[in-house]
Amino acid sequence: MSNLNSGDLAAIWQITIKSMVDEELISQTACDLWFKECRLDSLDSETAVFAVENEMKRNIIADRYSDMLASQICKVIGYTPAIVIKTDLSMAPDLVRLAGALYPTDIVRQREEAGRDAGVDAAAALEDENTDMSALFREAYPGISHDPAEGAEKAPAEEVSSERRLTYNEDYTFDNFVVGNSNQLAHAAALSVADNVGMKINPLFIYGPSGLGKTHLMYAIANRALKRDPNMKVIYVKGEEFMNQLIEAIRVKSNAAFREKYRRADMLLIDDIQFIAGKESTQMEFFHTFDALYEDHKQIIITSDRPPKELTTLEERIRSRFEAGLITDIQPPDYELRLAILKNKAQDNHMDVPMDVIEFLANNLQSNIRQIEGVIKKLGARNLLSGLPISMDMVITTLPEYLRDSEPVGDTVTRILEIVARRYKTTTQDILGSSRKKEIKTARNVAMYAVRVITKMSLPQIGTVFSRDHSTVHSNITMVESSLTTDPLFEATVTEIIKEVKRAGN
Repeated sequence: MSNLNSGDLAAIWQITIKSMVDEELISQTACDLWFKECRLDSLDSETAVFAVENEMKRNIIADRYSDMLASQICKVIGYTPAIVIKTDLSMAPDLVRLAGALYPTDIVRQREEAGRDAGVDAAAALEDENTDMSALFREAYPGISHDPAEGAEKAPAEEVSSERRLTYNEDYTFDNFVVGNSNQLAHAAALSVADNVGMKINPLFIYGPSGLGKTHLMYAIANRALKRDPNMKVIYVKGEEFMNQLIEAIRVKSNAAFREKYRRADMLLIDDIQFIAGKESTQMEFFHTFDALYEDHKQIIITSDRPPKELTTLEERIRSRFEAGLITDIQPPDYELRLAILKNKAQDNHMDVPMDVIEFLANNLQSNIRQIEGVIKKLGARNLLSGLPISMDMVITTLPEYLRDSEPVGDTVTRILEIVARRYKTTTQDILGSSRKKEIKTARNVAMYAVRVITKMSLPQIGTVFSRDHSTVHSNITMVESSLTTDPLFEATVTEIIKEVKRAGN
């Protein structure tokens, strides 16, 4: 293996950590908590050495995440190294920085030293997005203010909130958005909004499956608009984050500040609006925020995995507001667009990729644009590590999953539904429906689990199939996984279903 400098190691680590989150092996909250300060310190033909800033974090990563690190880094470099986690105290913050930032691993250590039954449970609790981190900070550091304004210089607002943070992401602009038949209308609408904020198209609603460029267009709109008017107040927030912020505002009785923040925006971008569907208080707050901005001719941009009419648990008055603007979709890229994207991504990453490799990947990468980006990065990392030119031989060893002759995912899902329905003496319509009968709910959960295991579809993608949000899918699959460990008869049934699905597909 060629010698790797710090930049090479950082690039490999970023690909690895992104893969962990994209494949939903770890939540973004847990990833930020345990791996934000972690670095890949060295890598050779046998060992990957990671460095963290304290002993507690080293122990938790070594105990809980070593196997995951080994399997994910193998996907990037093509072999499985031994994982070593070391402590580098020079990475730890000083007290001035500590006053403005929470280092929760110390809380775990303090709880353990106090003899409380915390351990891994405490670590797991810290990964919960609903955990009151300020309270935990006060518990860990009673003598240090948890307010960054006290004893430490407060960072600029742009760096600590969602407001204006889009301007720091140079990867998402109209210049590097590749246009094709599947996204042409969405691109044109987004460009019009960026150049005519609040004037022509309001609201703009973009929908489509995950990984096709909806968020890219949102960032591109905001960046272009801010370039024209740097004083414009832009707020970007995910639907789930909007809901969590409202819950926190209600908890600490800061509703007025929450409303003021959103209702004075010049441009509000809400990504994945489907997450507020069915949440009564959140929908009410969003409705009034929407109306206030709309009446002031402020720009509103919404994205979702489904069109408004299919968001059946979203209030009718909100859906009607969306339908008053422009609704446009983004579809999976066709062959020509995939070819163009692959060429662009290779060029952006300064990679020399032969045309036969480009054409092969364009034929086989049919899921989404995010998948294309991941594949290009994997090939780039392998090229960097081995020093060998990118070729079909490299694709064979680095991306074996794309060499199998496989049926379309939709056909596999259909077969899973049919086999599960037959096993549980119900119908696919019942499984996909809303029945709450125990046997149908069990069949539905097993079908979701089988789809996840066999097709590797993401939780939002599975949610689209079953008309459920991704959190419901996650909960149902977790229930199946729990039952598999406690009910041998259930485990045998599920195992046989999966075997039957696979046999029928051969």
